[in-house]
Amino acid sequence: MAGVEIMSSHVRSIEDAAAGIIHTLKHISKVNTICVTANDGTLSNRIIGVYSRGEQLVPYGAAMPVLPNSLPNQQTTEFHIIPSIMDDSRIAASGCMPFARDCAMVSVSLYKADTAALIGSICLLDHNPIELTEAVRESLQSLASLLGYMIELENASLTDSLTGLYNRRYLTHLCNNGSDKQYSVLFIDIDDFKEVNDRYGHDTGDFLLQEVASRLRASVRRSDVLIRYGGDEFLICFQHLADNNDLMIIADKIKLSLKQPYLIDDQLVYIYASVGMSSKQGGGSTLRELITDADHSMYHMKNSDKTE
Repeated sequence: MAGVEIMSSHVRSIEDAAAGIIHTLKHISKVNTICVTANDGTLSNRIIGVYSRGEQLVPYGAAMPVLPNSLPNQQTTEFHIIPSIMDDSRIAASGCMPFARDCAMVSVSLYKADTAALIGSICLLDHNPIELTEAVRESLQSLASLLGYMIELENASLTDSLTGLYNRRYLTHLCNNGSDKQYSVLFIDIDDFKEVNDRYGHDTGDFLLQEVASRLRASVRRSDVLIRYGGDEFLICFQHLADNNDLMIIADKIKLSLKQPYLIDDQLVYIYASVGMSSKQGGGSTLRELITDADHSMYHMKNSDKTE
């Protein structure tokens, strides 16, 4: 494998890393199709890089099936050798069939070390049975470990370190790449949160924000996007809600959940939240405009509550 470039020095994103891995694998493996996937916490892997020598067996951006993890938690990669994807019960059970036709597949699944959560995969596809030499297998294992490390770095840069929710950087990505999506937005502000910090201390305030994040997660679907927008401000971006009445029902559910008392250091802490709403129903607003509208709606609700 002398002269094969393992990774370009111009990697700026996880998609660049996927392209570099594919560039290396296409020189050392003669399979028809090579694809790299990343998992964003949902039930499927999104293809972020694909290369085909002949027939394109899977399209870029498609969702690949998630294969069951049979490894103990301390291991972070797992080989799956599948002679026929159409006959494999694990793929059939996943309900995900992005393939153009039947083929053999070798998949290296990547897991987060501390939770064994799936974070991505490297897949080789071919019309014929896939045979890997020991050298190719070792290279595939090394590239998979590198990809896993880069995906974890990417994920860390997109999440808030305190709550584990997405951060403003991820929101920018969402605004730049979600123009075709039908969004609805809730803008949530914790009322008088500064008083909590002043009275109980910042450690208690941090713990309270973590509890708020946990209650928000329990109030929405896995497909909804939760973002810590600022110190005590949160955003929820919904897709495909039936109508504004559904958004109001969810907003009321969240306000009720957040006002329940929090037990912190053997004392009950009470907080309230102001919630603003905005949606694309009947409008052509961008996600940025919806966030601004929801922000204004939240402040209107906050001021209305103070005058009552």
